[in-house]
Amino acid sequence: MKELGMDTLNNSKVIIARERINRPLDKMNSKADKPIENNEYSETCPFCRGNEDNISDEACVINKNNKWIIKSVKNKYPIIDENPLNEIKGEHEVIIDTYKHNGNFYNMVEEEFYNLLIMYKIRFRSLKKKENIKYICLFKNYLREAGASLMHSHSQILSLPFIPPDLEDEYKVCDEFYEKMGTNMYNHLIVQEIENEKRVIHDSENFLVFVPEVCKYTGDTVILFKDDTYFYDLNDENIKELSIILKKLFERIYKEYGNCPFNLYIHTHPVNIEKNYKDKYNAHIHIVPRKFNFGGFELSTGMYISSVKSEDIANRLKFD
Repeated sequence: MKELGMDTLNNSKVIIARERINRPLDKMNSKADKPIENNEYSETCPFCRGNEDNISDEACVINKNNKWIIKSVKNKYPIIDENPLNEIKGEHEVIIDTYKHNGNFYNMVEEEFYNLLIMYKIRFRSLKKKENIKYICLFKNYLREAGASLMHSHSQILSLPFIPPDLEDEYKVCDEFYEKMGTNMYNHLIVQEIENEKRVIHDSENFLVFVPEVCKYTGDTVILFKDDTYFYDLNDENIKELSIILKKLFERIYKEYGNCPFNLYIHTHPVNIEKNYKDKYNAHIHIVPRKFNFGGFELSTGMYISSVKSEDIANRLKFD
C-alpha cells in the first residue's frame, strides 16, 4: 500500500512505499564494505598532527599535554566568506574532529566526543557575534558518498546572513502549532513518542533519541533536546550526557551498517533576529546514514520516498 505522509518536523510530503525495500539492490549486503583507515598518521593528509603547514589559519585549538587534539581552521575553499565584494558575507570553518587520521565517530571515546562538542559550542558562540549573521550551520559529512572531500574526520561550521529555507519551514511549523495549541510542538512530540515507545532508541534526562514516524530521509535518527536550551548554552552536564549518547548511538549504527557514510547536522535557533523562538523551538541533531540513497524521482520532484518502517530502524539501534 502506498501512502502520502508528512515529515514530523517540517511538514515535507513523503511517499511511504514499504515494498520498495525488497528491490534487488536492497538485498545486497547492508553493511558498508569500506574498512576504517588503520594508520593514525598520514604524511599526505593536511589534517594530521604534524602537517600543520598544509592548513590555513587556525581559529581555535584545544590542547592536551601541550599537543593539539581538536582544532578549527578557516576553510580554504569556503561556501561563504567575508570578501567585501560578496553579495552575502559570512565565515566558513573546518573543525578537525581528532588529530588521529584513523579516528572517526564510530571509534571515538566519550572524552573525544565531549571535547568536540565543546569546540562546536565555542565556535558557535564566536561566529554568531556579528550582527548580520542570522543562522549558524553546523554539519558533518563522513566518507565521499556523503560529501566528504577528505578521509580524515572533520566537521564544518558556517555563519549565514539569512535563515536557510528548511529552517524557515521548521520555524513556521512551530509557530503555527504554538498559535493553534498554545504549547511547544516538540514538548507534545516528546510525550507522544515516549508513550508510543516503538520509535524511541534512547530516552535520557535531557535528550530523546528517536526515528520520526515519517521522515524525509530514510533512516534519519534525531537527537531531540527536551527543552528549549540554545545549543550554544548547553551546560557541562548536558554536554557529558550528549557525549555518552553519541558514542553509544554510533556504536549501534556501526554494528548494524558497518563503516557506513553518513551526514550529521544540527538544527537550532536563529540568532540576531527580533522574533523570539525560545519557547516554541527545541534544537535537535539529525544523523542520516547514507545506506538509503535517493535518485531521479527525489531530484525531479523535491519529494522523498520512505521504504523502511521507523519502528524497525529504532528497534535495531536501541541502547540503554
